[in-house]
Amino acid sequence: MPSLEFTVPQTSIDYFQQQVKQKILSEGWAKQGRNTDIKEANFIRCWTTEEAFKQILIQHRAWFSYRGNYFGDAQGAGPDFRLKIDGKEISLGLRSINKDSLQKYKTVAYPDDRFQHEQDKIAEHHIACYEENGHVQFLGIITKQDLLTQLTLSRRIYSPRNQEYFRVTPLHTFSSQALTDFLHQLEKI
Repeated sequence: MPSLEFTVPQTSIDYFQQQVKQKILSEGWAKQGRNTDIKEANFIRCWTTEEAFKQILIQHRAWFSYRGNYFGDAQGAGPDFRLKIDGKEISLGLRSINKDSLQKYKTVAYPDDRFQHEQDKIAEHHIACYEENGHVQFLGIITKQDLLTQLTLSRRIYSPRNQEYFRVTPLHTFSSQALTDFLHQLEKI
């Protein structure tokens, strides 16, 4: 079984840094008054965790497709990954958390607008992960139904840094054993 950790090479992170500058420019975030430094860091972390998970799937020889470094509005983004279990395609999203969320709060944030208005676009499974200096740890998985239950119980919190509302789920609701079991069930290529 491949490890649930992966270190993304600096060359890939450098590439993500170039891409995110283009994304910010093309999507006009600076003109909208968005905190572009935070957005840049969030997207680099997001793309780094996606690259790490992609490499784990390759090591595991799992069938998958993924959206890559998506440019465009959130409505067109689609799930981070599509995988197969027992011949059926399923969607999977990654939720990357920062050091405070991991160590201090022990929570995973989820965008409130997606929860409130676009539940049909929420992936069937979500994996919580933590990235630092390109090293990514995959912490656990939760199903969409369990995530929705947790989000229903949580309160709406405004993040001044991200300039948007979130809801948080306790990190312990993402199971590491379920993640190991999930990876074993994935259809191979």
